[in-house]
Amino acid sequence: MFEVIFLPEGKRVTVPEGTTLMAAAIKGEVDIATICGGKSFCGKCLVEVIEGELSPITDVELKRIPPEKVKKGYRFACQAQVKGNVTIRVPDQSRVGRQRLVIMGKEPPIKIRSNVEKVYLEMDPPTLHDTVADDIRLYAALGSKGILNARLDYRTGTKITEMLRTANWKSTAVVLGGKEVIGIEAGDTRKRSFGVAVDIGTTKLAVFIVDLIDGGIAFADGMMNPQIRFGEDVISRINYAAQGERELGDVQKTIINGINELIEKGLAETGIDRRELYELVAVGNTAMHHLFVGVDTKSLGLSPYPAGLGRAYDIKARDMEIAINQSGNVHVLPNIAGFVGADAIADALACRLHEKEKLTLLMDVGTNTEVMLGSRDGIWSCSTASGPAFEGAHIKNGMRAASGAVEKVRIADDEVSCKTIDDDKARGICGSGIIDALAEMLKCGALDTSGKLVEGHKGVRVTPAGKEYVLVPKEETSSGKEDIVVSQDDVREIQKAKAAMFGGYMTLMRKSGHPTTDLNEIIIAGAFGNYIDPASARILGMIPEVPLDRISFTGNTAGSGARICLKSLDMRREATEVADKMKYIELAAEPVFMEEYINAMYMPNSRLNMFPETVETIKAPKVVRVYVSK
Repeated sequence: MFEVIFLPEGKRVTVPEGTTLMAAAIKGEVDIATICGGKSFCGKCLVEVIEGELSPITDVELKRIPPEKVKKGYRFACQAQVKGNVTIRVPDQSRVGRQRLVIMGKEPPIKIRSNVEKVYLEMDPPTLHDTVADDIRLYAALGSKGILNARLDYRTGTKITEMLRTANWKSTAVVLGGKEVIGIEAGDTRKRSFGVAVDIGTTKLAVFIVDLIDGGIAFADGMMNPQIRFGEDVISRINYAAQGERELGDVQKTIINGINELIEKGLAETGIDRRELYELVAVGNTAMHHLFVGVDTKSLGLSPYPAGLGRAYDIKARDMEIAINQSGNVHVLPNIAGFVGADAIADALACRLHEKEKLTLLMDVGTNTEVMLGSRDGIWSCSTASGPAFEGAHIKNGMRAASGAVEKVRIADDEVSCKTIDDDKARGICGSGIIDALAEMLKCGALDTSGKLVEGHKGVRVTPAGKEYVLVPKEETSSGKEDIVVSQDDVREIQKAKAAMFGGYMTLMRKSGHPTTDLNEIIIAGAFGNYIDPASARILGMIPEVPLDRISFTGNTAGSGARICLKSLDMRREATEVADKMKYIELAAEPVFMEEYINAMYMPNSRLNMFPETVETIKAPKVVRVYVSK
């Protein structure tokens, strides 16, 4: 056993020989980014070894870490193994920081029709001349109120004798779905009924305690998804869980513990009793859904990537150890496919995509971007792997949207101005910032439409590692040691991410038979999407060129969809209908996607006629090529 000291906090962790620095950091709750889940390809867990003995540096580290930093003792925390007592310094650039989370989203007005019904009953107590059993007496009273063929939940049934007598035979029965009695409360409690809505995002977890009588939100809060310790991307978590039942249980328990922690916080703040939480509705992408329920995820990582569960399901809270009434119900919405899940259904419900008269594009931009195109005539969907670059992976100074991240960039007369989250000193650049940066570089001519940095332009410099554009000089950063830049490789990563998004949209347009002129509206959902400048997104060609006033941002509509399904059985019915009617396109099987992807690698696109307004705003050299397209 050896001791690892993490600076500047001074945290000390004792671990067995052979433990990675990342595992030691997780044990000590030390803030170190781990976007790739320990696979060494993101390069975000870079730490400085002050003293001590570690395993020899790996070939991967020698390839990925700049030589000057190797000489100074820098290592990847996910690769370096403890061989003796060691002291480590975690640079600001390698920290997640205080993550900015978007919890709320647009929610449409609905009629409340909860799955939880409260029925007040006054019963005659048993006598020597009336010895009917308590449960039969309860069923008869419910029958007189029109609730027939009800049955008692087992856990509630074991307490019925105590409950009815404590209430002096004047009680409120809590009936789930019109058929199962899951609670008996003393007196008339019909004006108090609560449930929980949960949005399990790859990056963030949002929990809402909802009043099922008036529909109000009693509590709303969120946290980073605690499963991040198994990897910040979906595939890393799938791979970890696929190792065996113990590993799958670890991932499931971690997210349930996170949900329970937020529920506990909500109960403490509101004074609501846990026993009053009778139902929970959860949404998430297919992988998050399966890991929450405890379903084997191996199939999600292997072609053709089928989902294990596609229908909506109801599960007893006690079977999942969810911290609501143990007789209560956990409802999960349906999934569409391996990479379009219940969260996409929730988005569509909250945005009323299935009711739109004109063709509308809905994109939930996150670690993966779910793309839905449709109206009341039908919906087409696909998923694109866009998020890792937007969330900092593969970007030289990239980071998540946390304190100190550059989130907005403007370039005027070749002078760069940047705004950071919380106005802290710059630590890196997040997704909205790098989209702004590239758009501004196109406008000022520092970047050409093929994505090449223009040598000789002010701000573009040539280094041994390649060309880069300086956003924040090192003197103005939190570390004071390194400029924050956009490198040529960074530009390529964003090109690939934005091309995947636009290529997905165009594939849906062509598969559905719609010309591009049919598109009427764009809705951008999700935490990341909430901070994108639509003008910058159009300039890069991430989204089609429609008037800016027809682009709306709806925030966390996955959470909104979970809430309305908690409050309304009608919404659950609609969720199933949308799932049944939605046409899913697997982009890997569509040659048209690769055509559109290649065209979209140019900025805004190789077909400049699709972006006439944008072309007028940019000074970038126009690189012309021959493209393949109908």
